[in-house]
Amino acid sequence: MSKQPILERELSMLKNRICVGLCIGLFALSPLGAATVSVLVMETGRTGENPAGQYPTLWENGLLDVFFESGHIVSNSPQLQLAEKPAHDFPGEARRDFDNAHSGGMEYFLVAIVDYTQANVSLRLFSTASSRMIHEQKYTVTTFRNTKEEYESIKKAVKTMAAYLK
Repeated sequence: MSKQPILERELSMLKNRICVGLCIGLFALSPLGAATVSVLVMETGRTGENPAGQYPTLWENGLLDVFFESGHIVSNSPQLQLAEKPAHDFPGEARRDFDNAHSGGMEYFLVAIVDYTQANVSLRLFSTASSRMIHEQKYTVTTFRNTKEEYESIKKAVKTMAAYLK
């Protein structure tokens, strides 16, 4: 029996292993599509009729969960409470948190404004490179039978915003 076929088989297996190794190596070296996002939730229009509740926390958790589940790197700033809704697209009260996100290497800064007087939530996505607004979405505050149902609705709304991260 000749040793030639055995040698050819071993050489073929070695070539296959090298090809598989190269493919895995190329995949491991290719950049992944993870964006870095900093999230800030602001409350405005709070009164005795609509005291602070868990609604801003539901939005913050929904934003963090959806972005993280989408493969992005996410951080958050402490929630802010404002007396009235910001007059400009970029709230001046968010400047310090924006600067921290920029210096921390974040690519995006998302401000979620929970406005009790208008009964809506405004999501504003900014680029930290230019501080220009990339996209804004508004959602009407609705009430659900339970917190889980409300949270799932928030996550569904946030998935639309996640599409704007590159």
